Amino acid sequence: MASPRLTEPGLQRLEHLAAGVTALSGEDRDAIREQMERVLASPVFRNSRRNSSLLRHVVERSLEGRPDELKERNIGVDVFGRAPDYDTNSDHVVRSVAGEVRRRLAQFYMEPGHETELRIDLQAGSYVPQFRFPNEKAAGAPKRAPAEPPIVGTPEISVAGWVERTPRRRLWVLATGALLAVSLAAVLVVRYAGPRSALEKFWSPFLSSSSPALVCFGGGGQGNPTAESNLALSVSEFERQPFRRMHTADAAALAGVAGLLQASGKPYRIVNRASATSYRDLQSGPFVLIGGMNNEWTLRLTSGLRFSFERLANGARVSDKQNPANNAWSVDFTTPLAQFNRDYAIVSRVLDTQTEQTVVIVAGIGSWGTQAAAEFVTRPEHLRKLESLAPSRWEDKNLQVVLATDVIRGSSGPPIVLAASFW
Repeated sequence: MASPRLTEPGLQRLEHLAAGVTALSGEDRDAIREQMERVLASPVFRNSRRNSSLLRHVVERSLEGRPDELKERNIGVDVFGRAPDYDTNSDHVVRSVAGEVRRRLAQFYMEPGHETELRIDLQAGSYVPQFRFPNEKAAGAPKRAPAEPPIVGTPEISVAGWVERTPRRRLWVLATGALLAVSLAAVLVVRYAGPRSALEKFWSPFLSSSSPALVCFGGGGQGNPTAESNLALSVSEFERQPFRRMHTADAAALAGVAGLLQASGKPYRIVNRASATSYRDLQSGPFVLIGGMNNEWTLRLTSGLRFSFERLANGARVSDKQNPANNAWSVDFTTPLAQFNRDYAIVSRVLDTQTEQTVVIVAGIGSWGTQAAAEFVTRPEHLRKLESLAPSRWEDKNLQVVLATDVIRGSSGPPIVLAASFW
């Protein structure tokens, strides 16, 4: 079925609709409804009744000329069957589902083939949808939308607590993981061996250096693995030292990156803790930093970039220097794990001015984000999404990408591109 397109007068009426005017022709309304059905039938929406119901409701109310009815309480009553006097402060179903609808819409339009379709947007801070083509500026869009309130709870086990209590593997798991990653990377290299693939473009500034690469991951606690005092410990005691551990998600990320470097023939060495890495180490050649809030070098080297990590009272967020009021990309560490469903990450590839080396940073707020970021930089299908947003000769530019990943029962999903910057 061909993608619905509107005439120029139709576009003007759609812009008026975003501002509350309802002068739409029947043809225009049919085109919007047809696109809505296409979105709802996609894999992103078709298995979620709540998300589909909310999107259908807000689109239909707008097309009926009743956007003023799209308030949180009204939607809670009409879509989710809440009592007319229900407490919106304690029951955040509308806000939660609307946030998920926004994320799924963004994911739908990021998929290849949807770029030229009529676009349905649900801006943060509003339940009134907007309709536009990719190159059209939506009328009535807020200049700076307020962030959705975070999910607050007093759980027995929080996100932070789960991360702390989850068993961590010793470094020997990397051997098995790296072997598997090498095999996977080798298959990918053979399969996507095109001379200018997105994977090659992303890694070319890094791989073109004649110096061996350094891979540095965070976490592991304090301590010096080479300290003479450790000689007095038994093997069992030494193995239980904090610096002998790392999070399994970081280990998976490390294995994926190491496998790609191995398959590309790039010599590298692994530094087992960020706190044991010096400026001199980082100045020796290109390097990869794995981990966000648990890697001090990541925090330090991204602090001057557009996208960086910022600690909050009860969590952390991805901060955007061009929109510092945006709190949408944040994680509340007190959220019960059963309700936690979203993590965020930053992928950076820059020529670092401090070390004068190319650095690739693969970092999430939590371990789920780090794992999704590693998947993003090692899988051609994900990097092709980045290429679709990039300017010409992007392989020669510095870049940053903000990612999200859905978390289901403690496992991260595929990376979703939220924003990108090239310079």
